[in-house]
Amino acid sequence: MKIELTQRDKKLLTFLGVFVIVVLVGYYGILPQIKAAGEYKDDIEEQELIRDVNEQKIMQLVFVEDNNNELEKLIEGAKENYYPMMDADAVDKLITNKVIDEYGLMSYDLSISERTLAGLNPYVYSQKAITGESDAREKALATAASTISEDGTMLFAEIAEADSETTGIYMVSVNMRLGGVMKDIERLLDDLAYSDKKLRLVSYSVDTEETVIPHEDGTEETIISDNLNLTVELYMCEE
Repeated sequence: MKIELTQRDKKLLTFLGVFVIVVLVGYYGILPQIKAAGEYKDDIEEQELIRDVNEQKIMQLVFVEDNNNELEKLIEGAKENYYPMMDADAVDKLITNKVIDEYGLMSYDLSISERTLAGLNPYVYSQKAITGESDAREKALATAASTISEDGTMLFAEIAEADSETTGIYMVSVNMRLGGVMKDIERLLDDLAYSDKKLRLVSYSVDTEETVIPHEDGTEETIISDNLNLTVELYMCEE
């Protein structure tokens, strides 16, 4: 049986062939490219977002560096009145030389405790005791104000907790029995009470001793000496 195609059938078959080719090309050639372009677009948007964030960080770098410099100045200012880290021999030398050279007193007894991390409750009427926050923390927060974002989030959250911990501050307790004249003892006590150095005058008591010295000619000499029993705590800071 012989089938003859008309001109119309030939055109229809040609159209179907072209259509199939177009569909195949679109499905296997163009559609994957469209999907890939969509994925690339998402990647481009993500990278652009990362770029914008990095640019903002770079712009904030100057402010962060200035903030760090101010905080370092606060730290150095807070350290300057502390004693340097000393062992018992260095403390002994410091105390003995000061007592003898500056105040003309004699050191009869001297005991120094082991160095320990400092832990001292604040004065009952101080801001730290009343509010739980010290002036040092307020200064640090004020310095960090330039790094607070618009939504109120602090970029340096560790500042909020730093004041609640004692880090790098050590203490030694020194007990002394000194002898000398009352005016020199009073001068020493006044200087300790108003010292710029980080120390605490824990306790003191003064007593007077009379020593009778007999002479060969039968006379006696009475020597009156004032003695000071003193306990003081020295606070040291790591460099």
